[in-house]
Amino acid sequence: MLYMAYGMNTNRDAMANRCPKAKPLGGFYLPDTRLVFRGVADIVPDMDTICPVVLWEITHDCLRALDKLEGYQHLYNRRKINTDWIVYEMNDKSRTSPPNGGYYKMIEDGYKDFGLDDRCLRVALADAEEVAA
Repeated sequence: MLYMAYGMNTNRDAMANRCPKAKPLGGFYLPDTRLVFRGVADIVPDMDTICPVVLWEITHDCLRALDKLEGYQHLYNRRKINTDWIVYEMNDKSRTSPPNGGYYKMIEDGYKDFGLDDRCLRVALADAEEVAA
């Protein structure tokens, strides 16, 4: 199965630790989607932007590990994109807040791992910091 990551699971080392059987398929840009921070990463529809993502081929063991990590059904829920790609999205869309520095760095390093432009990441951080100010 295919898993599309946009947050900390874009990071190659982090995914190797939590899902050792996951195979990276590359970095892509998801159209009509914006990265936001709610303390952790989330995505929202936005016709005027794109969101960098990493596509992984994962096993059922990986899916179970990701479900646990993402707080599946409580913090995040799963949905399918293009009928084949699994993505996690936050259930509570009511708050915006910046991530901690280590979490942000993990995503930043993940973008570098896959040659993704980090402009959307920087904008998401700036937007969250502005709301928090």
